[in-house]
Amino acid sequence: MTAPAAPETERTWGVHRVSSTSLLAMAVGTAGDADLRLLRSAQRSRLLLVLRALLDHVDEAAGRTRRPGGVPSGRGAWRLLSEAQERAPEAVEAVLADPTVMAWALRLLRRLGNSPAGTVSTAPLWADLGQFQALAAAAALRAGVPCAVRVPAQRGTVWLPGAGVVGPVSRRSWSEAEIRVDREGAVVQGELARFVLPRHLPDAAPGWRPLKAVPGLSSGTEPGPWLDTVSPYRDFERYPRSPGRSGDGRLDRWEVRLADAYALLDRESPTDAATLRTLVQAFVPTSFRTAEGGLVASASSLDAFGAVTLSLPHDTTQTAAVLVHEASHQQLNALLALVSMIQEFGGSGEPKERRLHYAPWRSDPRPVLGLLHGVFAFAGVGRFWRAHRRQVTGAEADRADFEFAVLREQLRDAVASLLTDDLTEPGRMFVTEIAGMVEAWQEEEVEAGPRALAGQYCALRRAVWRARHLEIAGHAVDRLVAAWLAGAAAPALPPSKLRPRPDLIRLDTFGPLARFRLAAPAAFARRRLRQGPDGDPALRAGYAAVAGDAEQAAVAYAKWAAEDPEDPEAWLGAVLALPAHARGAGAALLLDRPEAVDGVRRAVMAAGGGSPAPLELAAWFSGAEAKY
Repeated sequence: MTAPAAPETERTWGVHRVSSTSLLAMAVGTAGDADLRLLRSAQRSRLLLVLRALLDHVDEAAGRTRRPGGVPSGRGAWRLLSEAQERAPEAVEAVLADPTVMAWALRLLRRLGNSPAGTVSTAPLWADLGQFQALAAAAALRAGVPCAVRVPAQRGTVWLPGAGVVGPVSRRSWSEAEIRVDREGAVVQGELARFVLPRHLPDAAPGWRPLKAVPGLSSGTEPGPWLDTVSPYRDFERYPRSPGRSGDGRLDRWEVRLADAYALLDRESPTDAATLRTLVQAFVPTSFRTAEGGLVASASSLDAFGAVTLSLPHDTTQTAAVLVHEASHQQLNALLALVSMIQEFGGSGEPKERRLHYAPWRSDPRPVLGLLHGVFAFAGVGRFWRAHRRQVTGAEADRADFEFAVLREQLRDAVASLLTDDLTEPGRMFVTEIAGMVEAWQEEEVEAGPRALAGQYCALRRAVWRARHLEIAGHAVDRLVAAWLAGAAAPALPPSKLRPRPDLIRLDTFGPLARFRLAAPAAFARRRLRQGPDGDPALRAGYAAVAGDAEQAAVAYAKWAAEDPEDPEAWLGAVLALPAHARGAGAALLLDRPEAVDGVRRAVMAAGGGSPAPLELAAWFSGAEAKY
C-alpha cells in the first residue's frame, strides 16, 4: 500500500500539532522518523511535567512522614538534577530514558493524591519519596557531579535509574544507604556493606547488577534496548519488586531471540523496525513458560512508555510479531496523549454511556478504547505477516498465510464495530484509514489449507463469544419454547442483547493448537498420538479438528458435550469440524445466532421437553424469517 495522500485541507490536532498526514500515516504503519520522534518527545515532556508536579508535593508529604532522621528534600534532589543537566545534559537524558522512572513518578503522584487508580505500593511512603534522591544520584554519577545522597534500599538493594541496582547493603526489608560521588567514582555504603561502582556502568563489579543491553541493537548514538530484570518499578501490576533471579544463560537466550527478531524486521518490515527502535527502550522478561502455540504473555502500560513485558516467544518469527504488536501499543498510547480519538462527552456535557464490543482476539467484551488498541496493534501484526508470507516457503508460508488470513477477517469485523461508536473527527479518520487497508487485504490470495483453518478458527471464536455474552429476552425465549413444545413453526428471532459473562470464559484451545501444528507439524503429530481415548475430550477434539480429522473430531466433541452439556463450544466446534457440505440444515443460523439456540435449548430442558440437538433447533429456527 502506498502512503496516504495528504488531505486537501491539512488539519492539525493537539498542542504538539499532529497533522492529518501524520495521523493517516501512523494509522497504516507508514509513519516517518519525524512522526515517531514527535511521539517520543511528547512523552518526555509528559515525564518532566510529572516530575515537576511531584516537586510540589514531595517535601510536604515528607514532612508528614514519621521517620528517624527525616526524609531528604525533594527540592535538594531537583537542584542536583539541575546541576547535572547544566554540566552534562546527555547524562540526565540517559536517566530519564529509563521507562521505570515514569512508572515510579506516576504511581507516587497518584499515591500522594490518594487516587484509587493503579496498584498500591508495598513500600513505606518515605521509601517511595526517597527514590527522587536515587534519580538525582544516578544523573550526578553520569555527569560527574560530586555529591552525597541518602537513598532507600529494598532488601538491601539500591536502585540507580537508567543503570541498574547494587547491594545488598542491609538485611532489612527497608533501610537507607548513602551514594557518594567524587572524582574517583561512586561508592554505595549501607549499614552492613560497601560497594564501589564501575566507572563504565554497563561493566560488571561486585554487588552491581547493571541493566543488560542487548548487543547489536543500538541505533546510531541512541542507547540500545536493554533487558530489565532488576528495576524495582519494572512490573506493571505490583511494585516495588526485588531483582529477578534469571541466570546469564537464560538472558543469553533472550538476547539471541531479540537480536534475530530485530534482524528479521530490518529485512522484511523496516518501518516496523524503525518504530520499535524509536519507541521501545526496555524489555522485561516474565516467568511465563516459553510459548509453544502462539501463547505469549506480553503487555505495555501507560505508566511506563518504552517498556514491554513479555514471556520468551517460541521462535524468531513469533518474537518479531509480538514486538510489532507491543510497539504498536506504545505508538497508540503516545498518540492518544496528543490527539483525542474517542468522544468522552455528549452534547449536554454529560459523560457518554459507553457500550462494549466484540474484540475477536479477546474472550471478554471490550470498551471502545480497548477495541481501538486491539485494532491498531493487530493491524500492525497483520502487516507483518502479510510481508513475511511473501518471503518464506513451505510450512513457514502456511503459518504466515494462516496468521494473515485470521487477522484480515478479525480486523474486518472489529473496524466495522469500532466505526459504529462515538469517535472524534481525527478518531474516525484514523480508523477509516485502517479499514481501507484491511478491506484491500480481503482481495489477496491465500493458500486453501491455511485459509480454511483460519476461517474455522474465526467462526468458532465469534460463535463461542456470542454464546457466552449475548442472549435474547426472556419473554421471547418463552414464546419460542411454547412453539417448539407445541410442534408449531418458529416465531421470528428477536435481536440479541449483551450480557457479559466472565465466569464462562476459559482458555482457547483451537488457536494455540492450530499455531502449534503450523509452526511444528512433526511435534504436533507426535503430541496428538499421545492423546489417549480417556484423555481430555476438549483437547482431543481440538487436535482432531485442527488436523482436519472430522470423524475423530465428531467422536471427541460428542464426548465433550456429554460430559459438559453447558459448554456451547462443544457443539459449535463439532459443526465447524465438518466440511461445509456435510453440516446440514440450520448450521448457518447455529453459527450466526448460537446464543438464541443455547437459550431456547436450556429453557426446553428446564420445561421437561428433553434435550433437543442444537442443529435440530437451529433448523427449526431457520424456517422463520430471522432478524439479524
